[in-house]
Amino acid sequence: MKKKVGVAVSGGGAWGAFGAGTLAKLNKNYDVGAGISTGALMTPLVLLNDYDKLKEAYTNTRDKDIIDFKWYKPRPVTKKGKINKWAIIYALIFGNPTLATTNAMKKHIDKFMKSTDFVEILKRQKEVLVGCQNMAEEPSLVHFFSNKVEKFEDFKDWMWFSANYSFVGSLVEKQWSEELTPSVKHMGQWEDGGMTEVIPLQPILERGCSEIDVIIHRPKPNYTKNLSPIKNLIEHVDRGFKAMRYDIEFENLLETCEHMSQQHGIKITLYYLPRKLSNNSMVFTKEQMSEWWEEGYNTANDPDRQIVFNPPK
Repeated sequence: MKKKVGVAVSGGGAWGAFGAGTLAKLNKNYDVGAGISTGALMTPLVLLNDYDKLKEAYTNTRDKDIIDFKWYKPRPVTKKGKINKWAIIYALIFGNPTLATTNAMKKHIDKFMKSTDFVEILKRQKEVLVGCQNMAEEPSLVHFFSNKVEKFEDFKDWMWFSANYSFVGSLVEKQWSEELTPSVKHMGQWEDGGMTEVIPLQPILERGCSEIDVIIHRPKPNYTKNLSPIKNLIEHVDRGFKAMRYDIEFENLLETCEHMSQQHGIKITLYYLPRKLSNNSMVFTKEQMSEWWEEGYNTANDPDRQIVFNPPK
């Protein structure tokens, strides 16, 4: 029996250009891919090995391709990567659930994800899973949607929902059903799957892969004693959110990978960023993302970027 090879791709906004460049260099024939946020956007083209189109997408994206800008509405994130306090005030005054909307991103996805791509992935018997956070249930959970179950237009919706960064991008309603009871419909409210699940390893494991590559759009965990002092409420909320969301998740990641490798006989290779790329992954510039793609490509095999877990012999 042919051994399955899988890839799991984390969120990371514009930093996804670096991970996409890395995957282009690796150029493996993956059978299964799972993506969260920016990972959900790139994984279908990764499974097709269509790196020309993927490069075009990630090196030609600007802020206006993601966020719906209006002259009367403050930018959600400043050009320096800080959350815009005026956007928060605007959202509070008008009762908006998020700082911005992202219909522009939905149209951008249409440019690079065609029905012919969707059909070709199915033809090659490959599976793509995208993770979305449902804010209309308690506890709020991440649900994974498969190209083998969803229709093309629905699948694009799930890609879009997954990439809507929490509190910033659109919060969108859509009906869904559980796999075991497809006739029973529920109304969900969806956003970035990375809200509570940073690395989508579990769905790859459930598909019986014997080798998994993991693209993490963060540097290796590094304890820092001397962060700059918090100066205002926005910075306090941002740092607290990171402490709850990322620090705990990444602290447990190595332990999880070690367990999976030893208990299930899987080779797992983690690919980290070499450093923090910018102040905020929600700032999209063609020039910077083009540089990140090239660096990701050129450093893909750098052992300093990797942690490898080998199964027992």
